[in-house]
Amino acid sequence: MNSSKSSSSRRKSSRLDHCELPKSRKPRVLILGDREKTEVPALARKIRKHLGDRVNYLGADLLRHLKPITTKPDLVVVLGGDGAVLAASYRLGARRVPVLGVNFGDVGFLAGVAPDRAMTVLDRVLQGKGDCEDRAMMHAKVQRNQETLLDAHVLNEVVVSRDPAAGLVSADLLVDRRPVCTFRGDGVILSTATGSTAYNLAAGGPILSPRLEAWVVTPIAPHMLGMRSIVLPGHRVAILRVQEKATFTADGHQEYHLKAGDRIRVAPSSRRFRLLVDRDELFYARLRGKLHWGATPGEP
Repeated sequence: MNSSKSSSSRRKSSRLDHCELPKSRKPRVLILGDREKTEVPALARKIRKHLGDRVNYLGADLLRHLKPITTKPDLVVVLGGDGAVLAASYRLGARRVPVLGVNFGDVGFLAGVAPDRAMTVLDRVLQGKGDCEDRAMMHAKVQRNQETLLDAHVLNEVVVSRDPAAGLVSADLLVDRRPVCTFRGDGVILSTATGSTAYNLAAGGPILSPRLEAWVVTPIAPHMLGMRSIVLPGHRVAILRVQEKATFTADGHQEYHLKAGDRIRVAPSSRRFRLLVDRDELFYARLRGKLHWGATPGEP
């Protein structure tokens, strides 16, 4: 009996969440994008026409910037790559608005919907049949002595990297105030499960299922062969304490220059990111398609 309940609970937790839009009024839809990608303006116009009078259209912002969104959308459509989705996450702040990322980039783990599938997925969403993944975020603070210099909610990762004018970076890792190790090399990446397919993967770190509540700490070009990635439970508090000046970045768009002794405190965020996905192209399918898993060597 208990085993059956446990098994049922696990199956339920692994399912996609339904994306609910307002039913008492027309949903408010905002389009964001990167007009430097030549096909984006044309698709924005096509989506606007396709939506017609089914929605309250809030407009299309196709300029690359990080200004907070001042309107109150019920759905955000992002035309671009993963970087554009990360920017949308930052601009939305604490609002849990479902985001549909249409991929015009090279990879597309966050912007996981192909342009030719955008209308089909949008129709599902408007019919109340949209599928969402609820992604965990991290709350990162840069601290110097008793002062907080930067406070950010992060979807992908925070990175400590060596200053161009300096040598190697040494960073002490503490988890729940207990010392774990000291990384020495070009830097350290601390990523969410969502961010495990980004810089972490490029640096040789493991891929985590985006539904995991976990973080992975990966050294960048470590000076010692024994330095490897560490996977941490996502409910812990991790601290990276730098011993030399270094550079800090969060999701690739927030940057700060660190001094020796500065600390990066990372804790679970109260914020969640609602990512709309294409049921016909889920995470593992994207892995196979983007990373060519299962392909014969030499095949495209």
